[in-house]
Amino acid sequence: MDHDSLQNTMEHPVPGEEHEEDNSMKVDVAFDGVHSPFRYRHKKRSKVWEEYKPIFLNGKVQFAECLYCHNRLSCKDSNGTSHLWRHQKICPGKEEAAQRRQKDSYFPCVLVNENDPVSPHDPVNDVITETLSDINSVTPSGNRFTSKVWKEFTPVYIEGKLQAADCIHCQKRLSANKFGGRSHLSRHLITCAGRRGRGGGQIHQKGLFYPSSVPSLKSRVQDELSPALTNGKVQIAEYSSKLLRASSSGDSTPKPIRVVPAEHSVPTPDYTSLMKQRTSFVTTPAGQETSGPDLVGMIALHGYPLSIVEHEEMMRFVKKLNPVVNLVSRNAMEEHCLTLFQKEKENIKGKIAHFSRRVSLSASIWTPDGPETTVNYLCLTAHYIDEDWKVHRIIIKFGMFWSAPADLERMIHCMEACVPESESGSYNVILDAIRDWNLDQKLLSLTSVGEVRGDTNTSLLKEMLIEKKCLPIGGTLFNVACVDYVLNSIVFKVQADILRLVGDIVMDFLVSLTQQQLLEVISQTGLKCPQEDAKWWHKLYFRLEVLLHFKKSFPSEERVSPEDTKTAESVCKILRTIYRVIEVISSPSSPTANIYFNEIWKVRTVLQEEALNDHREIATVAMVMQEAFNEYWQNSYLWLAIPVVLDPRFKFSFIEFRLKRAFGTDSASYLSVIRETVRELFNEYCHSLNQASDVVSNSEALCADDNDSLEDWDQHLHEQASRQLSSELDDYLEDGLVPRKDDFDILNWWMTHSTKYPTLATIARDILAMPASAVQSEAAFSSSGPVIPKHQSTLNIRTIEALVCTRDWMR
Repeated sequence: MDHDSLQNTMEHPVPGEEHEEDNSMKVDVAFDGVHSPFRYRHKKRSKVWEEYKPIFLNGKVQFAECLYCHNRLSCKDSNGTSHLWRHQKICPGKEEAAQRRQKDSYFPCVLVNENDPVSPHDPVNDVITETLSDINSVTPSGNRFTSKVWKEFTPVYIEGKLQAADCIHCQKRLSANKFGGRSHLSRHLITCAGRRGRGGGQIHQKGLFYPSSVPSLKSRVQDELSPALTNGKVQIAEYSSKLLRASSSGDSTPKPIRVVPAEHSVPTPDYTSLMKQRTSFVTTPAGQETSGPDLVGMIALHGYPLSIVEHEEMMRFVKKLNPVVNLVSRNAMEEHCLTLFQKEKENIKGKIAHFSRRVSLSASIWTPDGPETTVNYLCLTAHYIDEDWKVHRIIIKFGMFWSAPADLERMIHCMEACVPESESGSYNVILDAIRDWNLDQKLLSLTSVGEVRGDTNTSLLKEMLIEKKCLPIGGTLFNVACVDYVLNSIVFKVQADILRLVGDIVMDFLVSLTQQQLLEVISQTGLKCPQEDAKWWHKLYFRLEVLLHFKKSFPSEERVSPEDTKTAESVCKILRTIYRVIEVISSPSSPTANIYFNEIWKVRTVLQEEALNDHREIATVAMVMQEAFNEYWQNSYLWLAIPVVLDPRFKFSFIEFRLKRAFGTDSASYLSVIRETVRELFNEYCHSLNQASDVVSNSEALCADDNDSLEDWDQHLHEQASRQLSSELDDYLEDGLVPRKDDFDILNWWMTHSTKYPTLATIARDILAMPASAVQSEAAFSSSGPVIPKHQSTLNIRTIEALVCTRDWMR
């Protein structure tokens, strides 16, 4: 139907039908889904027409379109309206519309001009109009305001229809259309902050402010929009709704308005798109779907329980922020967690495959936070250096190491049986991680705590990897002992002797101090106070430091005898060295492996000195610790020495110097093993690089001519390059040492010298990432070790892994 026929139909009503002047009876004219700006006045002979929109063809009503589901039904004079009534009883969109109207009473979303929905990002309705004449037609027709609630609201009309109501107290705009009712306006007055502040009474009482005291919408809009005229017509593309109402703070400064020429009118969406926007705003608020990963990250990072989304307090808090937002369930949050974990996991797997050549692993045992432990977890961490020569430390696997065979409570809480033996233990957890992360040809070393290192399954795993040629130099660097675990074990061997020597001394000293003196001395030590769950020797060391600092600060006060002071100094010296070594090697900053040798050597030096102490009991304690240390040294000196060779400040010279002074002629055997191992490691790396170059050479040879007369020359160049490559290690060792400086950066040195020593740079990039500790310092000094929150221990093992790994990756 063209524009002329529509105009003709509007001017000449349908014969035989009566018409009345009733604003509520206006009917839109549409054809084939295209809405016309003209309106018809049609007398509805049945109330069912309140639920339908008539469709005219040739000036007669031919169809009725449901206002809820937009289905078109035949509507000729001979059909009647019974089929329209029947459709309303089964209309699927009617119930949804009723729910939306109920939500609109709490969080209004008003359709203005029937073409523009209110922006869902602002609970205050934006009134969008085309001309000032539209705003001038906001006078109500008839006396419709019979409810007393209108004494405290200002009606807002658009094109002669009531669409909203402005509270005269707080200036908040609420929906007030034909279907919304007025009960939500009464509820608003009960909670209106502006009304309470101005002394407003109950709803049925007279308010202190009447609608006449508030500037009318007409005057406000004219005053604020009159400068924004173009060709006598205002075209508003976007502006804040605060422009059309007074701010609660009294700031009435108009917001910027973008004015476009009248000939470039703003496009108006059709009715179907408007209903889609309205429905999506009510059922799925903006940002609710995308906020899931952020909520999962918050829960994982801070260790909150997944059930926090079902806590009554959290639900009440969110509802106050936005009443239409619905929090997801605990099960849905668990699914979000697993989805985020898998997504981040794929990203990190790609980085490891691209940036690193070999990866070192560390294995630690985690326990649930609590007195009784019925389950242990194995945490596997990957350590590597990327192409930018930055050290990375990330958790790649968190699995079940051991669980009680009859843990009925866990079976009930987790809704799963105890993890079967085929999925637990060090062998299965580590092997599963190697396969999942494609590390079978990228492994270099494994640093593990005592429970993992002493497990027979770990030895079986090592044999299997050696058999498949997955480990360099025969697996020498695989399954080495964790340094902090070894040092803690050494101190534990002499726990009773140490407590007998200085336990009473420390206790008597602390009792004699006042609280002010104690706090003053602690501030002078500069040491961090141990946590409540710190290891016994860590607490004792801290107290010994306080005692010795008190002697320096208050030399005139004889709280401790000279003999007891000397005993305390000897014990504190041993514990201080162990504490500082653990603090360095388990630092969160991931130190490089070249510093481990010298740190461990400090412990050996202190024990050797105290073994010669005049105090017999202290000497005995030192010798017991020295014996345990020497056992560790025999098993670990090789992997500690290799990174030192790759330090251009020391190389072999430093190792030779240390071992000769410590072992004399016996040092020759140690030095010989170190040299042979370094040479073997270098040759293996050269072989792997040669294989890669041979693949390229063979592929080029296939494309070459069989009668190539220069083939022998190419072979000569290849052999010459191989000889030069084999002499790279000798050239490096023969070059002079780099001066030792405090700000020396070994990673930066190798990055700048990678072209001169390409093979050694590749080795250094792998070796220097080897860890000496499987846990960070906070857990290393804790008596319980690394723990997971108690509420997480009742989750499925896959969910626990997702939370632990996600938390580590977000830090």
